[in-house]
Amino acid sequence: MKQKLAIIDLGSNSVRMNIMGINTQGGYAVYDQAKEMVRLSEGLNGDGLLKDDPVSRTIKALDYFSSLLKVYEVQEVHALSTAAVRLAKNQREFIERVHRETGLKFRVLSGEEEAYYDYLGVVNSIAFEDAVLVDIGGGSTEIILVRRRRLVNAISIPYGSVILTEHFKADKNRRKQIELCEAFLLKLFKKIPWLKNAKDLPIIGLGGVIRTLGKVDRNMNRYSGEIMHNYQMTAAELNAVFERIHATEPKDLDKIEGINKRRADIMTMGMMPLRVLQKMLNSPSLTISSNGLREGYFFAYYLETIGEPMIVPDVLRHSKYNLLRLYSANIPHAVHVKALALSLFDQMQTIHDFDAQDRRLLSAAAMLHDVGMHIGYYDHHVHGMYLLLNSKIDGLSYHENIAVAFLVGNHRESQLKDRVRDIEGRLGEESVKKLQKLSILLQLAEQLDRSEVGTIKSLAIEAKSDAVYIKAIADSYPELDIQSAMRFADRFTKYYGCEINIYY
Repeated sequence: MKQKLAIIDLGSNSVRMNIMGINTQGGYAVYDQAKEMVRLSEGLNGDGLLKDDPVSRTIKALDYFSSLLKVYEVQEVHALSTAAVRLAKNQREFIERVHRETGLKFRVLSGEEEAYYDYLGVVNSIAFEDAVLVDIGGGSTEIILVRRRRLVNAISIPYGSVILTEHFKADKNRRKQIELCEAFLLKLFKKIPWLKNAKDLPIIGLGGVIRTLGKVDRNMNRYSGEIMHNYQMTAAELNAVFERIHATEPKDLDKIEGINKRRADIMTMGMMPLRVLQKMLNSPSLTISSNGLREGYFFAYYLETIGEPMIVPDVLRHSKYNLLRLYSANIPHAVHVKALALSLFDQMQTIHDFDAQDRRLLSAAAMLHDVGMHIGYYDHHVHGMYLLLNSKIDGLSYHENIAVAFLVGNHRESQLKDRVRDIEGRLGEESVKKLQKLSILLQLAEQLDRSEVGTIKSLAIEAKSDAVYIKAIADSYPELDIQSAMRFADRFTKYYGCEINIYY
């Protein structure tokens, strides 16, 4: 690993650390992650002072983080604190004590800075144009209006899951608590003038409370998989989760699949900013982002280091190239296989019923088809599939990510057979059959560059109902590439119902 840096986010409810690794090719990934629930803002709502017990818990967690930094030989540490420290009257004393006892020197972010890094974390990892971003932390909630991928307005309000829970706990009637909190937040949000320009926009949600809502929905619908980034819920699905939480006694909330015991007591009030905004804006959907402040701060650091704009022009392209660099893949070969696969797709439109979405999936899979070589050549298609099933390809939805992984797993002669049962459960049998047919184009494209030096420059294709004729355009006879591709002739006939002929 060329470089390791750590980004620590000290929030009101938890303290989290990402250790990022950047390799010699410029590929980056989370090298390790740590999280401790410290409830730093506990009691802050009363007199504005950080209390001894939460401070002690926080220092203990940070001391543990410091030991991890030494073990991993991290070269740079960026320690950031947000609402709890920002609002505390004894902010300076706390920061000095932390520095003295742990060696970590924290920078206190303003609400505007926190919102900006949230925005960078989302806009560079989810493909969208217009949305309202909502980050519910322990001590504050950030609301950001994005139009055409640009930050238009942002605000940080000093009410998050912990603060709201403490603020309304005096009333013992839970229904009354909810009604009072809803009225309080609605009055607060109506004072934000630019929110009237956000009507009917989708919401992208950040923070532990919102990720928990997604986990509850995933378990209610029996979806498999762990990745929550770009997980999408309709307004109806979101309301079903809200209602289930409201209908459950507080002491039983941790019995709902997806709700962590350490977060159960702040869920009811913690989700209220999202619920009020969703109703107020008539938002049609929620997309969950696992990326937020730490990832946004990393993007700012990384993109400035390599001299690129703070907002990547194409999220999916950026993510694909990062994965290629991260896994030391043959990029020229990947680019050429993509070009050949798309040429097959485009020139065979008369014999298939694929659409633009299928073309996009094929393009992504063609670029990433050899990432499994990072583990080893043998079964590298299977290695690649599992790498991508357990990674997030930014710019793709949850189901698109699975589909691309499946295509990568099917790009070789060896079929996955029993290994696709879990994928069938996630995508459905019909989708899997369609992807198996689409994967034939990837198999042909890879073999048409079997030499991996781009011998075949392009393809000229005549697609008839009974046969497809593919002319390989090259400077010399590409015997190896044509012979390798023709090994898939029977499979092509099985799926497309016509013969295939490849010639020079």
